[in-house]
Amino acid sequence: MDELMAQFIVESRELVQSGIKELVALQAEPADRAHLDAAFRTVHTLKGAVGLFDLAPLQTTLHKAEDVLGQVRASAAAIDGAQVEALIDVLEWIELCVDDIERDGAVSDERSGRALALALGLVSDSDTVATPVSPAPQPAMPDWIKALRPGRGKTATVAIRYVPHPEAFFSGDDPLALVATVPDLLDLRLASREPWPDADKLDPFRANLVMDMLSGAPLATVEAIFRMVPDQVQIVPLRAAVAEAPETNTAMPAARTLRIDAGRIDAIMDIVGELITTRNGMASQLAALVQGVGDREAAGGLAASQKAFDQIVAQLHGAVLRTRMVPLSQASRRLPRMVRELATRLGKPTSFEMRGESIEVDKSIVDELFEPLLHIVRNAMDHGIEAEAERLASGKSIPATLVLFARRQGDRVIITIKDDGRGIDPDAIRTAAVSRGLIASDRAGALSDDAAVDLLFTPGFSTAKTVSDLSGRGVGLDAVRSNVARFGGRVELNSRRGQGTEVILTLPLSFAMTQLLVVSVGGERYGIAMDSVLETVRVLPKNVSAIRSGRAFVLRDRTIPLLSLAQLLQLDDVQGDQELTVLMVAVGEERIGLVVDAIAERTETVTRPLSGLLTGMAGIAGTTLTGDGKVLLVLDLGGLIGWR
Repeated sequence: MDELMAQFIVESRELVQSGIKELVALQAEPADRAHLDAAFRTVHTLKGAVGLFDLAPLQTTLHKAEDVLGQVRASAAAIDGAQVEALIDVLEWIELCVDDIERDGAVSDERSGRALALALGLVSDSDTVATPVSPAPQPAMPDWIKALRPGRGKTATVAIRYVPHPEAFFSGDDPLALVATVPDLLDLRLASREPWPDADKLDPFRANLVMDMLSGAPLATVEAIFRMVPDQVQIVPLRAAVAEAPETNTAMPAARTLRIDAGRIDAIMDIVGELITTRNGMASQLAALVQGVGDREAAGGLAASQKAFDQIVAQLHGAVLRTRMVPLSQASRRLPRMVRELATRLGKPTSFEMRGESIEVDKSIVDELFEPLLHIVRNAMDHGIEAEAERLASGKSIPATLVLFARRQGDRVIITIKDDGRGIDPDAIRTAAVSRGLIASDRAGALSDDAAVDLLFTPGFSTAKTVSDLSGRGVGLDAVRSNVARFGGRVELNSRRGQGTEVILTLPLSFAMTQLLVVSVGGERYGIAMDSVLETVRVLPKNVSAIRSGRAFVLRDRTIPLLSLAQLLQLDDVQGDQELTVLMVAVGEERIGLVVDAIAERTETVTRPLSGLLTGMAGIAGTTLTGDGKVLLVLDLGGLIGWR
């Protein structure tokens, strides 16, 4: 089993369990929109993950489940119990299919055969009882199958009747090209659906063929080929595919690994966090003791013990932290395949490049990152990148370019997904927002372009005119923002019309211990990640100049913008005429001087993201406990300065 499939198996099980949990909660509270939205997003993400593989029955069934949830979301009515039961049946069936894949490498034909009934909600409880049943009588073989001949020595496993829609060419289908991709084709018969018209009335772009064929390929392979035209094809399994003899495994034994429940590592990290907090408290108490005790020798011995204790805590923390760090590629490695499939399906040749995916991040963050990346890449392919004709008319090259690159900046990682497509049209956003009742037309007209683009983060917003399995369901940047905010990150969107769009995710490397510089501002104390602080300087008021955007000073022949942290936090600014204490900080590619009242101390601590109503608050990365037991807000300088 390849690495991608192994990852899919793990994540699909997690998504199934999450979806069932939300549906069970929805049974108890049918009108609860939060559970409904969560179930919908889980099914949507699961369908996207399934779409990376040739699993047509799962894709079709999940699409139907998504339709059901989408219709309920669009109405004011509560979901009924029968619908919830049918949806739970679907997810439990998905889990059984995943078990088949893990065990046998494919979904069994028997399991696949239940897809349609499940999608329609027709499976009764008795159907799921694991007891032997008498096989149902086989229906008579259709005449069109009887007319087909596999050839001497050949064994057909699947019969296919493909009747393309008359307007197939205009919906992007090429029936003959599709048939040409059927492997192990043993017989092919062509007939006309309707009598052929006279030559002078013949429309060469109107499909009029009926194609009957036999194939020796596995059923799942054939279903995958025709998965986009399920209403135009009839696929009849003739017999179970002959199982191949198992290959002798001569590969080297895999490296021994111990799979540990992440919850156990989290518990250890919590203990380490408490240990760090206690250590910080001991350090402050030791400092007070050294000042008050006359016995310098005894105080020195206690200080040495404290130093040794610090080293042990640091080693313990580092060892535990390394067990949680995994490369970003675990979240991104499925994207190239998805881009290739979407490029083919949408007729948008696209070159996809990934850089920096070897950067290591806390596993709990990487596990949550797949869904945001999935939404962003799908949106770029569906909405951002143009079709070939449009690109050529705009003087752009073929293929289009989509790039994902990651880089470290201090204690955070910056992931940028950038395309060279059409960019975002603020007018289209205004129109869609008005048509969906999200904003009044007069208010929409008064919005600036930046404010209009920000509407993309509104829950339920979509500019798609039709619902497809890619877009039009209102699952977009609002889901990305809420998911990223859950683990202390933020999302930015930059777009230039006609040139492309970039989505920037700023994420913490870990929820674990962080080096902080504690500063005083307006009578309060705040923490700033040490990795963001380049140096500290003293600046005389006379060396500060007024510029159009505010204030600045010159440091080593370079003009540095100067901001007051008190003003950014909307606190009283009492600088007066005294010398300014300035932190030189890095925010993106910028170097900024940040004025504070005083620098208190440097400390190591565990930062935890905000939760509840405070989740996603601009400029706040999280909280931590100081040695004296007080809560300290940890600032996100990028969010704080960008938010101003």
